[in-house]
Amino acid sequence: MVAAGALLAACNDLDQLPTGGTATESQKEENVKLNPELASAAVNSLPNQVNSFMTEFETHIDFGWGSMMLMTDMRGIDMSSNVSNYQHYSAAMEMSDFGGRYYDNLYYWNYSFNTVRSANMVIASIPADTDNQLLMYYRANGLAFRAFAYFNLAQMYQFTYAKDPNALCVPIILDTNMNETATNGCARSTVSQVYTQIIDDLTESISLFEAAAKSTEDHPEGVTRENQANTTNIVKTFANATVAYGLRARAHLFSLKYKEAADDAQKAIDLAKEDGLEPYGRNDVAIPAFIKLQDKSFIWGMYADPGESEYIGVANRASHLTGWQTNGYAPTGVYRRINKILYNTIPASDVRKGWWLDGSGKAPASLPGTYANYITSGVTAAGNAEFPPYAQLKFGSYGDAPQASGAIDVPLMRVEEMYLILAEAQGMLTPTTGAKTLSDFVKTYRQPDYSFNGSTPDAVREEVWRQRRIELWGEGFAYYDLMRLQKGVDRRGGGFPAEVVLNVAPDNTCLLFDIPQSEIQRNPLIVNGTNGSVIPTPVADIE
Repeated sequence: MVAAGALLAACNDLDQLPTGGTATESQKEENVKLNPELASAAVNSLPNQVNSFMTEFETHIDFGWGSMMLMTDMRGIDMSSNVSNYQHYSAAMEMSDFGGRYYDNLYYWNYSFNTVRSANMVIASIPADTDNQLLMYYRANGLAFRAFAYFNLAQMYQFTYAKDPNALCVPIILDTNMNETATNGCARSTVSQVYTQIIDDLTESISLFEAAAKSTEDHPEGVTRENQANTTNIVKTFANATVAYGLRARAHLFSLKYKEAADDAQKAIDLAKEDGLEPYGRNDVAIPAFIKLQDKSFIWGMYADPGESEYIGVANRASHLTGWQTNGYAPTGVYRRINKILYNTIPASDVRKGWWLDGSGKAPASLPGTYANYITSGVTAAGNAEFPPYAQLKFGSYGDAPQASGAIDVPLMRVEEMYLILAEAQGMLTPTTGAKTLSDFVKTYRQPDYSFNGSTPDAVREEVWRQRRIELWGEGFAYYDLMRLQKGVDRRGGGFPAEVVLNVAPDNTCLLFDIPQSEIQRNPLIVNGTNGSVIPTPVADIE
């Protein structure tokens, strides 16, 4: 049970007393006051938790949040792939993964609550009223990571806020109740209560980040993992005020607070500009990209050190996603493809048309020679399968294709997302304003001749959704948006294999994960944890 502490502990020194034994929470606080560096290891555990490798089930999709992004994307309508023995996300495509005993479900639940527990340990050790600038920064990170984990859980274990804010969602386990819940269990909170907690955590996090930024002493740049040379990469694996505003913008958008969402998205954009961050330009993304955390588009992400052993084998995101890794799973014939209906909505003048092969399997002229030659050679390239039509070219590789390393950084937040949140939130309040924001963004960064004049909230929201599906493809947002907008899952005509062509209504409970059976058995306060869902049956495809 989560409440019983059957989660992985964060690696830190806070739990140990100098004389041996385990420190109480008040003793941890006192230790941290005397030596703030004691909190450093606990804080460093947070990005490591999100990017953990082979710590849960030791399978080839056990590589943290980057894997769960693929899991949710494969559940939706925009990412297709073949079904085979090397397709480790087949259950997500079939929607047979929602059951309380299924691996995908357990993996999602355990990793998310491991992040919650690690964050709680940081938060519990640092008083809310600390006046130490570095401790403010540490506590702010704990709050931001906890909010990130609960936001993700809220999308998978209950329907959207718009459908029923009072529906039961997940237990809320905090630094203030984790000892009690370990003994007595913890009931499910409502969707509204979960979002309230998310907003509260991020509001405090923002306040602490802004106070910490006023210090002339230790600052986020001082928080790095040992023996890591690339400080820029490491700093971006931690949260800061820009990240916290961005996360709160997401939460406000999903909970229908449009003015607040617009305000926070604009603030995140402004702060990003101050740090020299901005959307990728057209030339930046005319070739495979989205893999370098130090790029100007990345606000927050996961760093993949090419020198670490986990990026040499097949158990990593590049192996399942890119097709450039010579010993990866994708090149066996399970390349990721875009929904062909969505692809056909992208005009030739939009640089993103080149993020995928076209319907005949042809690559865009802008594709660099190494990538183009690799695609053209097909089965002769390191024995890999030929790239199919609509295969993704968006995510590149550190070196020329093909490459032995599977090390690609993972975006958790990009500046582009903030513009799309801003446009949608404005559009729900004043459609012409939202339409202009969207038009200005797309014309400036993606399609110079783009024109959109939506005059109703629904029209703006629909066009923003289309833009999100294209711009954020493969970044873990697609399924959340389907749930948020109550779209259901209709793959007909999208180019999916026949065995996973589904048409699932937006109120079908197979769209949700059940509470894991192990949690129900150990937590006496969990009620209605199983939805009684049935695996959907494939339907006839359409052209």
